[in-house]
Amino acid sequence: MKNQHYTLHLISDTRKNPFRLTFNSIAARLVLSAITLLLIGIIAGTMYLLPRALKYNDLVVENEQLIVDRLKVTQILSDYNKIRQMDQYIRSVLGSDLNIASLDSNYLDSLFIPAGTISHSREKAVEISYLDNVPIFPPVQGYITRGFIDDHVLTQDNHYGLDIAAPEGVPIRASASGVVVFSNWTHDLGYTVILYHPNGYFTIYGHNQRNIVEEHQYLKRGDTIGYLGNTGISQGPHLHFEIWREGEPIDPQSMIYSYRRTDISVKN
Repeated sequence: MKNQHYTLHLISDTRKNPFRLTFNSIAARLVLSAITLLLIGIIAGTMYLLPRALKYNDLVVENEQLIVDRLKVTQILSDYNKIRQMDQYIRSVLGSDLNIASLDSNYLDSLFIPAGTISHSREKAVEISYLDNVPIFPPVQGYITRGFIDDHVLTQDNHYGLDIAAPEGVPIRASASGVVVFSNWTHDLGYTVILYHPNGYFTIYGHNQRNIVEEHQYLKRGDTIGYLGNTGISQGPHLHFEIWREGEPIDPQSMIYSYRRTDISVKN
């Protein structure tokens, strides 16, 4: 059987002779099949992608929520690691011979100091009230010459405590009951004392003329820890006083009301 041929004529207004395209039946079937497959592919693709396109906004919202949840989990893990590191630091500084019990339901802290850390011959449990652990007692009476600063991007520009000017040699007293975890010399703060308070607070006392307490020594609120001086990097007699809790600095003026009335710093 002779193959049939098809001729396509394209007539133009500018050309005298029309454009002719001749092809046989086999080529026509191939072209028709290709067009059919293309249409089927377009229809199938539309049916597959259209529902997903309609759900795009929902997926975007869900993805944003997952990001927020992941950030929350990351923050929780960061806080957990910070608390764990602080716990390890406390235990390494206090030593294995000192056991601080957690706060009980009666708001009492039990501080167990074994033999050797104090002059008693037997282990002694000292119970102190919960409020005694909160640093709200002014370590010295004086004027605030530099306040708390925690809003700079560069951490070295921040000032995580108060500079309290007072006569050299006046006693420095513990702002709350606690245990001495450091009593020695540092480059920046000179003679420095760090106290740990059983409810999670740390207090730091720097630029001292001299310290009169030793590490692992238990102190009550108001006990003398040293004398105000001008040691370390200092431009005059003053006490550098800091309060920390769970790895975060706290403005001492938010804890000690009397320091709000004696603030003569430039910022204030």
